[in-house]
Order: sequence, then C-alpha cells, then structure tokens
Amino acid sequence: MAILNVLQGDGALAVLLPDGAWFAEAPPGSTRFVIVQLVSAASVPMFGGVAFKDCVYLVEARSLDSAGADVNNAYARIVDLFTDTPLMIDGYGTALIQFEEDIEMVEVDSVDPSIRWSRCGGHLHVMIAASSEAAAKLSTP
Repeated sequence: MAILNVLQGDGALAVLLPDGAWFAEAPPGSTRFVIVQLVSAASVPMFGGVAFKDCVYLVEARSLDSAGADVNNAYARIVDLFTDTPLMIDGYGTALIQFEEDIEMVEVDSVDPSIRWSRCGGHLHVMIAASSEAAAKLSTP
C-alpha cells in the first residue's frame, strides 16, 4: 500500500514512533506506532472500467502514555509527508490527497483504567484517476 510505504520510509517519523506503521493492527508489544485503516472506498466506473477511486483512510499516531511519545508532533509529521506530495500507485495516475478531519483522543482501557493510549490523527482523502495507459485502453473500441 502506497500510504504505508511513505510512512514506513520516513526516518523522522521512525524516531517519533519507532514501532512502525501498520494497516489496521500493530504487532503485540508495540507501544508507539502509526495505524492506517480504510474508512470508505468507491470505484467510479466509466467506459467499461474504473475511471477513478475515491478512498478515505484513518491515519493515526498512537502511543501508550507510559511510552511517552508525542503523538501531536508525530501527526504533524504525517501531515507534512502527505502535503503537496505526489502519491503514485501502479495502474493509476498521481493521486490528489488531503487531510479532511483531525481526531485527537485518549483511549482508556476498559479492564485496567491505568492503561491509556494517546491517539492523534485524521481522515486522509485519496482520489486517484486511472493512468493514461488504462484510460487509453478504456476509450479504445
């Protein structure tokens, strides 16, 4: 996934959240990481194929409070990574990407209230058109 590749390849983010970036779930024992989750996705058809995809992802910096990571600065870095940066996905053109909504919260464990997770993130809206090669194939009778 292109979004994870960007997050996993950034050294500055790795310093802030050394347990990495993951889709949906981090490995057991992780205390400072990024989670990416698909919120919604739509493929818009045209001429017998997909013209573009429209997706929203939740991208969150998460830290166990006792681990001491600054999730606000980590999220600021994540926003920087996707601001005015082309995102390339095989079979598609360059993506239009933007953060639309910020989310900040503390999650308290239901069994042990002394366990708290700081979470800071947002909804990343990704719209990407079929590549010119794919579009040419779609328009050829």
